[in-house]
Amino acid sequence: MSVTLVHTGVSHTRIEYCIWEALNQAWPHSSTIARFGTKFSPAQEINSINSDLIISTSLEAAASVKCKENQLHMCYLEPLSSNQAPLNQQLINSLTKVEFVVPTKTLQNQNRDRFTSFVKPPVDTDFFCSGFEQRSEFYLLIVDGQWSASDQLAVNACQELGHSLSIAGISAEDLPQELQDHSLIEVLGPLDDQQLRDQYRLCSAVICPRDVDFDLSAVEAQSCGTPVVIYSDCEAARSVVCFEQNGLGSGIYFEEQTVASLVSAVRELELRPQRCQPVIGWCCAAQFSFHQFQISFNQAIAKEIAYRIQTAARKKLEQDQQDQGPAEERIAA
Repeated sequence: MSVTLVHTGVSHTRIEYCIWEALNQAWPHSSTIARFGTKFSPAQEINSINSDLIISTSLEAAASVKCKENQLHMCYLEPLSSNQAPLNQQLINSLTKVEFVVPTKTLQNQNRDRFTSFVKPPVDTDFFCSGFEQRSEFYLLIVDGQWSASDQLAVNACQELGHSLSIAGISAEDLPQELQDHSLIEVLGPLDDQQLRDQYRLCSAVICPRDVDFDLSAVEAQSCGTPVVIYSDCEAARSVVCFEQNGLGSGIYFEEQTVASLVSAVRELELRPQRCQPVIGWCCAAQFSFHQFQISFNQAIAKEIAYRIQTAARKKLEQDQQDQGPAEERIAA
């Protein structure tokens, strides 16, 4: 089977590149069409005439693909996050020949008629793994996108607790001025994967304060055996086992997006750190591995192919019945 991967680099988030990397690992011999930056135009049609399967990674990429009836085109959407605009429903409805695969339940619920399969986002859990480093007394916040009020919540909570907070993924000039010289704040800036893994292995816990569908840092941290403090009322929290609710777990929830609620959760974690088990975190992260992503995506492809076969068989049966005519005509003949 010949495969073409189409990618536009629309959001420039870390999860976008994880999706792209996982697809390339799943189909290492595929043809790839990747356009990064701001010069991409959906008006530029991509002609993949020789491909049996086309996989695109955004609505913009899907809109640029021109495919034939015998080709299967599947679009794997990036998870919605707090710094992204809502999905363009008009564009979705216009792409009648595209089958959508979604990475989160929230996306699936937005349009059940068009979003036919659910496949969890990919995370490189082979690379993000635990080490032998001694943990230090600081908390870690990963900012993927612009600074938000939720991120400020982590700063305020650590300030009230008197704990150090390291902020990664965002440059100092993109932070509020008062944070750049704060005695408890260390701005690490954008990090490569190895540097980020080192921080996961060293910190006391990762704070995930945003209300998002999927939090890449929460899964990567658990894969490294690191506790996670995450806002409970978001879909991303489903990837974390809360030890308060289950006796043992991979992290703890805070119930409200307030400083008091986050401070309370951090204090509970500090009182009972033994209830966060690295092996539970690893099990939570394993469901997002590249290998599991490949299995689930292949199942989505098989599901769509089976549907097409059933649809074609039903149409053929209906056509045969029409060609035969009414029963009395067949008897007379």
